[in-house]
Amino acid sequence: MSLEPVLIHSITPEQIQQIVHQSLLEKRMQSSKVFALDISYLYSFDLPDIPFIRKYSELIKQEYKVSDKRKYIRHWHRSLEQWLLGEYSLIFDKKIKPLQITSDIHRVTNEMLGLIARSFTGQDFSTMAHCAVGDGAEAGSNPSPNDTDLQHEVDRINVIFETGGGALSIDGFTFYSVANFSKNMPPCTATESGLFDREKPGTGGVGVNTIDDRMGEHSIFENEVEHEQGANAIGVTTTIFFCAS
Repeated sequence: MSLEPVLIHSITPEQIQQIVHQSLLEKRMQSSKVFALDISYLYSFDLPDIPFIRKYSELIKQEYKVSDKRKYIRHWHRSLEQWLLGEYSLIFDKKIKPLQITSDIHRVTNEMLGLIARSFTGQDFSTMAHCAVGDGAEAGSNPSPNDTDLQHEVDRINVIFETGGGALSIDGFTFYSVANFSKNMPPCTATESGLFDREKPGTGGVGVNTIDDRMGEHSIFENEVEHEQGANAIGVTTTIFFCAS
């Protein structure tokens, strides 16, 4: 598989250095043998753009299943960075730009590192297919690696279950989760998101009552993103970059 770089405008070398330095101080890399850096994007789209976004996420999903090419997820990542600069991007030849977009960089949770470490011994690593969005965190604050849930969760979806609901992909050593929340999600001022390996505890399908979950990632964003029920739709893209220590 050929790797094509995506130019990241949303972070600085100083931010990366600070995160790596803090991880080394806490000896987190020594215990897990893997260092994971997380960049997440929170955004909202106007109603006319939503069908194009949901259809495009299906291309990302199908490409990952049937091909070793990653042109769709790479274009999506480049589009996110263009949108952060205030530019438009072409999705199905339509010029699209979010109503709002913000991003953040941080480490993954300790629960994620524990899952990675245990997977080296053959223990099961459940798919991080569930993405949640919330409004309980103060914008601009820092998540803790010890977090196990959002401060106030508004909605959680399985990104690979519903058609147009999102996608999972991997490009080289980079993991991607793309989540498209419904326009009918309860109104909120979104400030946080997270990845989980299952439904929210206390919920589930018929005959299923999830009693525990594992949080793979928690983002608290620099800026708030407003969601008005029925008038726009929230989305979250999470990228996790892995490297060995």
